[in-house]
Order: sequence, then structure tokens, then C-alpha cells
Amino acid sequence: MKKIRIKQTRGFTLIELLVVIAIIAILIALLLPAVQQAREAARRSQCKNNMKQIGLAMHNYHDAYNTFPPGYITKTPCSSAGVWSGCNQGELGVYGWATSVLPYIDQAPLYNLLNSGRVTLDQNLANATVRQALQSPIPVFLCPSDPGPNLNDYTSASNNYNFNVTDGTNSYQIARSDYVMMANAWDSTTPPVYATQYGPAHGVGFANSSVKFRDIIDGSSNTILVGERAYVYKSSNRIGGANVIGFSGSNNTQSSSYARKGNGMAVVGLTYNGINAVAGAEHDVRGFSSNHVGGAHFVFCDGSVHFLSENIDYKKGTVSVATHVQDINSTFQRLAVRDDGQVVGEY
Repeated sequence: MKKIRIKQTRGFTLIELLVVIAIIAILIALLLPAVQQAREAARRSQCKNNMKQIGLAMHNYHDAYNTFPPGYITKTPCSSAGVWSGCNQGELGVYGWATSVLPYIDQAPLYNLLNSGRVTLDQNLANATVRQALQSPIPVFLCPSDPGPNLNDYTSASNNYNFNVTDGTNSYQIARSDYVMMANAWDSTTPPVYATQYGPAHGVGFANSSVKFRDIIDGSSNTILVGERAYVYKSSNRIGGANVIGFSGSNNTQSSSYARKGNGMAVVGLTYNGINAVAGAEHDVRGFSSNHVGGAHFVFCDGSVHFLSENIDYKKGTVSVATHVQDINSTFQRLAVRDDGQVVGEY
């Protein structure tokens, strides 16, 4: 009688299985940083591309109107001591520089819908259809490395910042941005707003500005036009970023003594504490920052994009010397102003 042999298959032991799992875990741990670095490199590249598009849009605007767009447009410029307190109370619906360049970044339909030459921002907010468009994020104004929300909800009662926008009755959040125009080189919003006491702004974009290429006497390749500002910096510092379209200085329920001065930071920036500063928390709303390791991107007036190190030579200047632009003594401040006449060193 023929015997039937049953073939036995040997399986893995528990120890062998655990060893394999451990090896896989080690490989994942080794690969994960490389994957994260690759993803950040892609995000950083996209951010740089965004800024190149913004720089090109700025040049196209200049070709059309023979000037760079104003940092923001205000009805009541703070041109004298007599109107200082009044304009500090703010005004409804101030359009920022990004509104002006919408036709040059493939956003002509939004530009036409806003009709900014005839319809004010607060009037547009009262229209539900237009308001929905104002709350739609625009990719070219968002850095992929910034984990901030699509709508800018940043407020700070202690420092008079409220990036919400009002129609005169209700307050709304509108689309966030990560890019602001360079207004000035010092540590206060005051020079771009109140030129009588502190001297004029020396950046490219500020209240009712109309800066032409001929006004950039330091050279377009030596002057910053737009820089990054993160909404959230290093995962915990909530800075506020910026607004795409504009801002409101106050609303009908709460008036701030420095409403426009603070909220103007929704669209323009200053060198303040340098790049990626965390020294003053809320005050860093005025400056430039990013979640890219080591610095932030800036587009210069010639359209080129540079990644400036957070360790760039910088000595903080105050508004008390704002009338003496020739006294600027740091590389970052020299890059921030258009007319100090000084030679810019290595950066």
C-alpha cells in the first residue's frame, strides 16, 4: 500500500516577523526626512514661482500706467497734523496693491467684478456674490509652506490689528495672502502714513504711492518690491500674514485709535525686527517672515527673486531717524529703500 506524504510548509516565527517590522520601521525613519525635504523643496520652488509672477505683474502694470501700483489707496491721507487723529480712526474698504495687478495674474474676471474704480470695497462686501469671490483664495498669493487658513481671521486688540474687512455693518474675513509690498525701512507704520512729522516713506509701496522706475535711484536690482509674510511662523507664532484685496481701518462697533496705521500692515510691510523675527510677537505683523528654513523670498524691482537669509546684516532703525535716509547702516534696510544712495554689499 502506497503511503501519502503531506508536505509541511514552515512559517515565520514571531521573532522573525518582529525583526522584519523593525527593519521596515528603520527604513521609513531614514526615508521620511528625505521625503519631507523633497516636499519642502517643491513648496519653496512654488513660492518662488509665485513671486516671479507677482514681479512680472508689477512690471506689466508699470508698462500700462508708468508707475508701480500704490501700496494702498486711502481717501484721507495723513498729510498734516490737522488730519492725523481723523485718519487714524480708519476708513472703510481700502483697496490694496494686489487689486491693481489682478488683470496681470489671470484674474481679470475678479478685477472686473470688483470694479474698484467705481465701487468701494465695503460696497462690494455688502453684495453676497462679490463677497463670495473676495473669500475665494488666489493660489498665486499663497505660499504652500504656510499652514495658515484660506481666510484671514487675524485680530489683535492690544496692537490695533484687525485684518477683517467691514461693509459698515458686518465684519467679514477675506482671502489671505502671504506677500506684502515694501513700504519703508524702519520700525513703525507711521512713516508711510504720516509724512509730515517723520518724513516720507522710502520704499516702493505705501499710502497713495506712485513710484516710478526713475524714482528708484538705488537701482531696481538693489531695491525690494515685495516680500513674504507668513500667517503662522514656526507652527506656533501667529503673525497674521496679509490680505489679498485690502483692509478696513475700523467698523461701526469698534473704533481704534490707530486703526489705519495698524491695518495698513495687511498689505504693506517694514523691515522692523529683520527677517523671521519672533522678538515682538504681535509687532512682527509689520515685518517679513516665512516657514522656509533660514530666510524668506523677496522679489526685487527688476523682477528677480532672491532668498534672503534671516541672518542678513540688519540694525534696527527707529522713526526718529526716518528723515535721514542716508544714515541707514545695514544691508537689509538699504535693500528696503529706493533712494538712500548707498552701495549695497554682499547679501
